[in-house]
Amino acid sequence: MTSLIEKLHTIGNIDFKRIAVLLRHSERGEIPAGSFGTEVMLSENGIKEAISFGEKIADLKITHIFCSPIDRCVQTAQFIKEGLTGKQQNIQITQETQLGTPGFHIANADIAGKAYLDYGCSGVFEHFSQGEKIPGIASVESLKTDAMQWIKDKTSQNGITLFVTHDALIAHFAYANKIHTYTKENWIQFLDGIIIVF
Repeated sequence: MTSLIEKLHTIGNIDFKRIAVLLRHSERGEIPAGSFGTEVMLSENGIKEAISFGEKIADLKITHIFCSPIDRCVQTAQFIKEGLTGKQQNIQITQETQLGTPGFHIANADIAGKAYLDYGCSGVFEHFSQGEKIPGIASVESLKTDAMQWIKDKTSQNGITLFVTHDALIAHFAYANKIHTYTKENWIQFLDGIIIVF
C-alpha cells in the first residue's frame, strides 16, 4: 500500500498547484474508556514519527500548517515543523477550531458527544456512512459545501498546506466528498490521511 508521503512525492508540479493534506495526528497514548481523550498526548514514538514525517517531506514546498487546538495535534504540527529543514523552518502553525474542538464534522458538540461515548469513533462513522442521521453530527451536504470551501480558502498558496486533525473528521469529510470510505478494518492510521488538489 502506497504511503501518504509516497503519494505526495508522485504529484507533479507541486509548486504550481494548491494541495491540501488532511493528516491525522501522530501516535498517541491510549484514550481511557468513557473519555473523549482530549488530554492524551503523543507517545515517544509519536514524537519521533512526526519529526521523521517532516524530514521526509522537507524537499516539498510546504506553505502552512493548520492544526486542531487539541494538544496532540499541536504537538504533531510542531514536531513536523522540527523535521523540516532549511527554508521550511519559517512555516507558520495556526490552530483552528474547525479542525478539532469540535471540528467541522460536528454540528453540536454537546449532543454529538453522547454518540461518541455510546458508539466510539468508528461506530459513529459506521452509522453515518450508512446514511443515518446522528444527532449533533454535520450533514453530508455541509461537509461537501461548507467544509470543502473552508479547506479551499485556507489552501491559498501553491504548494502543500497541511491540516493536522483527527481521524473522525477525516473519515466523515472523505466519505461526504466521495474521496474514500473508511471501515473498522481499514481505519485511518496515525500520520495518514487524504490529499486534495485544487
